[in-house]
Amino acid sequence: MKWLCVLIFQISFTSFFSQSVEVVQQSTYKHDYFVTEMQYIEDVKDTFKLQFIATVKISGDHNNMLVSNWYNLIKAKGKSLGANLYFIKSFAENENTSEMIVKMYFTGVTYVKENKKRNDKNKIFIFNQQRGKNDTAFFYLNQKRVTIGPKKYYSIDTEPYKLYNITLTSKRSRKQNHSFPKDASSVFYILPSGKKNLNDISNAQNGINISIGKNKPIEINYDLGRFLIEIYKGG
Repeated sequence: MKWLCVLIFQISFTSFFSQSVEVVQQSTYKHDYFVTEMQYIEDVKDTFKLQFIATVKISGDHNNMLVSNWYNLIKAKGKSLGANLYFIKSFAENENTSEMIVKMYFTGVTYVKENKKRNDKNKIFIFNQQRGKNDTAFFYLNQKRVTIGPKKYYSIDTEPYKLYNITLTSKRSRKQNHSFPKDASSVFYILPSGKKNLNDISNAQNGINISIGKNKPIEINYDLGRFLIEIYKGG
């Protein structure tokens, strides 16, 4: 157990610091508020109401924990600068590296509440976070198989109170039934890839790859899911 903990720490430490974070533009604005969260700006055309804090560039080599680490880096850097809102201005990648430009802002409680009300509604997003061109992932929607290409997501527009059964096998599971009331916030899941569905599941919320035997998709929180929508392509 001791060596396992050390190994996990080393993997996380190495992966986290393999990325580069650079503040390319910073405002002189200062405030005394304690920032506790970072929200994605749902309407990027509405930033004139916000106080600009900084433009941040994140870049680095590809690795299995890249996406979740960049999400955590945005949150950490934003809070240290005093920002509580952000949006991704651009994201580009080639075979070896990726680069992301993030705009960060600060606002008061009123706008934060308004922004939450604009959350994506009544959808189910399912992500394939694998990178290789042959790394497809699959799931079953109401016992019908759906395949997702690498670095893509599948979205389901739900109807109020209709049941949606999402599993990794063709067998229906009552525990994996989903039903939405009207105007409910969307939910987000990450899938493992291809034939490894039952074993290797990457948990993007904490950036550590783990193997578990549970036969179900991994639910992630809204903030991480909203971030992933900007990185992956619908498919």
